[in-house]
Amino acid sequence: MKYKELSQTEKHELVGIDCILDGEMARIYGRLNKFATVAQVDGPLALEWSWETAKKIIDNDGKFSS
Repeated sequence: MKYKELSQTEKHELVGIDCILDGEMARIYGRLNKFATVAQVDGPLALEWSWETAKKIIDNDGKFSS
C-alpha cells in the first residue's frame, strides 16, 4: 500500500503537538524537514520518524518509543 505524502499544512498541524517519547513528555518539530523530529521536552532524546508515521502515532495514542 502506498501512503500519501503529507502536505505542508498537515505537517504544520503536527508541529508543537504534545506527545510522549519513551515515557517522557515530548513535542514534534521540523515542519520543513523531510522527517518529523520528536524530542523530549526535559530530556536529551530526539528521534526522527516519517511524517506519515508520526501522524499515525499521534492519531492513535501519541506514544512514540525508540
